[in-house]
Amino acid sequence: MSLTVKFYDVEHGSCTHIITPNGKHYLVDIGTKSNNSISRYMKYKYFQYQGCIDYLVITHPHIDHIADLENLYTYGIKPKVLWRDKDAFPLSISYSDSPAQVSLKKKANEMNDEYNSAIDDSESPTNSSFNGGVEIDLFPASVVGTEKNDLNFFSCILVLRYAGFRIVLTGDNPASKLEEMLKGLSFRQAIGDATVLLAPHHGRDSDFCESFVKAVNPMLSVFSDKPIQHETQAHAAQRYYNLTRGTTWDGAPRRVFTTRSDGTITFTFNTDNTWSINTSTAEY
Repeated sequence: MSLTVKFYDVEHGSCTHIITPNGKHYLVDIGTKSNNSISRYMKYKYFQYQGCIDYLVITHPHIDHIADLENLYTYGIKPKVLWRDKDAFPLSISYSDSPAQVSLKKKANEMNDEYNSAIDDSESPTNSSFNGGVEIDLFPASVVGTEKNDLNFFSCILVLRYAGFRIVLTGDNPASKLEEMLKGLSFRQAIGDATVLLAPHHGRDSDFCESFVKAVNPMLSVFSDKPIQHETQAHAAQRYYNLTRGTTWDGAPRRVFTTRSDGTITFTFNTDNTWSINTSTAEY
């Protein structure tokens, strides 16, 4: 019995695929490569004959975090359960949006309206007895005033716990909002001493929050970032490196992984307290 957490290489975007010990498929965001649908890949890799996504969490509805949402419908794997901050919807359509962006925003708004009924607690993805023993805490942000003008402020944080391992998944959380969330004792307790941290806002230096990373105290930090490395990316990677405990992988010490250089990064966590890391630069 094992928990699998895959950070897909979706360029400048984010898509984390969680496969629970009892075979449930959860997604945190649905970014994709511009020339290769992540939904198409998952359809033929996991759902060719039957099944679909059991749970989709949209940390916040910026384009790079929902880019392949329409294809979930195209390939017939739209989620059974959806979590999103309803206050982030409807998405506004601007005259400067491309036809593809207009279509995507309309589908996101339709999905928001479609998922309007509560699910029974016994079938909730956050119920550990339903998902093979994985404990899940979801921390939405409290968005007020002018913060509502920036979708990044709506970014929730998801914490997975299984067999002594802890994984902290973020969106594009601004540093100021992370500082605010750290005031909550239950939040600080949930994120502490994590095995893996998905760096907020793709590890962007301008939103680096030292107190948050210190509170998480990750063994490894993961960046979901685009192929072109800018100076600020290198600076941010060093800052995370300095606050990440590290482990040995492939015979060498390692603290930071990036989809830019490592491709898709897959973690497997086992009940016997062992775990493994695999990387692949192939298409997903």
